[in-house]
Amino acid sequence: MSLGDLDELVLRCRTEEGRKYIVEAVTCYKAGAYRACIVATWVAVVYDLISKIREIALSGDPAAQQIVADLNRFQPLIAQNDLGAIKKSLDLERGIVDICNTQFGFFEGMEVLDLTRLHDDRNRCAHPSYQGMETPYSPSGELARAHLVHAIQHVLSQAPVQGRAATAQVLRLVTSQYFPLDIDNAKLQLKSIGLDRVRESVIRATIDQLTYGYIEGGPDLKGLRRTLSAICALSEMHSDICGPRIKGALNKMGRRVSDPDLLYFFGLLMHYGRTWEMLEDDNRNRVKEMVRLSNDNIAEHAIPIALKERDLEEVSRERLWRLPLSGLRNIAQQTKHPIVIDACVNLYCSSRNWEIANSNYQSLEPVLDDLTQDQVRRILKARVAEQADLPGAHSFGAFCLHIYKTEKISRAELLETLNTHGGEYVARDLTRGTNDDIPF
Repeated sequence: MSLGDLDELVLRCRTEEGRKYIVEAVTCYKAGAYRACIVATWVAVVYDLISKIREIALSGDPAAQQIVADLNRFQPLIAQNDLGAIKKSLDLERGIVDICNTQFGFFEGMEVLDLTRLHDDRNRCAHPSYQGMETPYSPSGELARAHLVHAIQHVLSQAPVQGRAATAQVLRLVTSQYFPLDIDNAKLQLKSIGLDRVRESVIRATIDQLTYGYIEGGPDLKGLRRTLSAICALSEMHSDICGPRIKGALNKMGRRVSDPDLLYFFGLLMHYGRTWEMLEDDNRNRVKEMVRLSNDNIAEHAIPIALKERDLEEVSRERLWRLPLSGLRNIAQQTKHPIVIDACVNLYCSSRNWEIANSNYQSLEPVLDDLTQDQVRRILKARVAEQADLPGAHSFGAFCLHIYKTEKISRAELLETLNTHGGEYVARDLTRGTNDDIPF
C-alpha cells in the first residue's frame, strides 16, 4: 500500500474527529516513527469507540448509558488525581475492544483479533519494560501500516451499529407507515442509520429478515410495498452481499410456501429486477404453473408483471386467451406489451356480429395508439379475410375515424381498403362533410 493509498483510506473515516487522530498516526508512519504511529493508532481507536458508545447511549441503550455515566463520574475525580478513578478509567480503556464486542456487537471474530494485536503492540511501543531496557521494541513499517489499515477498516470507518440491535433498528424503520416507497429515498433513510457503513454480518442479517419477512413474515412486513422498497434499496447499497442472500432465501421459500403466498413473488418480479434470474428451475416452473392455472382475478395482476420476463411470455399468451373480456381490458390498461395488443386484435377480429364487436372493442380501445400498421390493416380487412362482422358495428366506425385522424396509415390507403373490404359506407362517412363533421 502506497502513501497515497493511506491518505485515501483516511478519507473513509466516519467523523472529522476520528480523522484528525488517525492523520497524526499516518504522519508518524510517513516519518518512519513506527512506534509513535502504533501508539497514535491505538489512541484513535479508543477515542472513536468511546465516541460510538456515547452515540448509542443517546439512543437509549442502558449499557452504553452506564459506561458514559462512569466516564463522566471519573473525569472530575481524575482531575483531582484520584488513583481509584484513574485505575478504573485505564481498565475501561484496556478492555474497550472486548466491551464493544461482547456488549454491543461491533466486531466479528478476526476484527477482534486484529484490534487485540494492536493493543498488545501499543503496550510494547509505549512501555519499554515490556522488552527490556537494552532492546527497545522496533516494529516494522509493515506492521505499523497493517495496524493503521485495521483501525480504519474495523473502527473509524464504521457507524455505531450493533449486531442484533442494528437489525432491529432497521426493522423498526421499515415497518413505519412513513417509510418511503421510492428506492432513492429509501436508501437515504437506511444511510441515515448507518447502513452504508456497517459490517457484512449486519447486512446479511438485515436482508434475510426483510426477504423472509416479505413472503413469510408478520403483517408489518409480509407483502408490503415498503418492505420491497427496503429490499431493493439495501440490495443496491450492498449488491455483492445481498444478492446471494436473496437468491438463497427465494429458492428456499419457493419450495415451501403455500400457493397463495407464491403470489408475493410477483411483487418481487415487478420491483426487484434480478428475481427471475435468481430462481432455480423448479421454482421457475412453479411460477409458470401459477400463471397458467391462476384464477381470473390473479391473472389480471400477474400477467402484466410476468410479461416483463421473456421466459414467461408464452404461458402468459396462453392464459390471456382464457381471460374474460373485462380481464383483457384491464390488462390492456396496465401494459402495452405486444402480446397483449395482439390478443386484443385477435379478439376484435373474431367478432361474429356487430353486438359482439362493440363489446370486444372495449379491450382494443386502450391500445389503439400502439397498434402496428399491419394490425390496422388486419382489422380493416377482417370482414373478408376472417369473416368478422365489423362494418356493421358502431365501434368499427369509431376505429376507422381514429385511424383517419391519426393517419396510422395514409388516408388514401384507409379509404381504398374500406372500399374493397365491405366498408364502403364507413369510407363515405369519413369523407362526407370533412370540413364540418370531422374535427381535423
